[in-house]
Amino acid sequence: MPTQAFSGIIVERKLSFGTVVVTDNSSVSSVTVNLVDGKTLSNNKLRVLVPGQLGEFTLIDFPPYTQLYINAVILSSETTSDDYSPSQFTLDNITTLPTITVNESGIATLFIGGTLSTSGDGTNQYINSNYDGIYNISISY
Repeated sequence: MPTQAFSGIIVERKLSFGTVVVTDNSSVSSVTVNLVDGKTLSNNKLRVLVPGQLGEFTLIDFPPYTQLYINAVILSSETTSDDYSPSQFTLDNITTLPTITVNESGIATLFIGGTLSTSGDGTNQYINSNYDGIYNISISY
């Protein structure tokens, strides 16, 4: 009987945009966790109090030295919050390398960055809460 092998993904660290404050929402402001260096950058009227961090995933049980093709897609661009908040952020962008190669043990590390934005609608009703966005990572080889 043929054997089946299954690959896996281990979430080491979720993508986080850190702790931010919106000082004015009269124009769109954003915060980005840069894929290249992991730095948290903000613009306009959004201030970073605690820097964010890249998402980190360990990919396991792939054939050795295999090139993996990575695709990240935002499933819901509007965030949801733990507590009711009249204002929500928009998950604008998820970034990752398009390909990575696993090592001799069939393991690789995948990093995810992204950009989160305010509405810029003139209301400033962001409450002190955790906000979540939904994205999907697909891996093929």
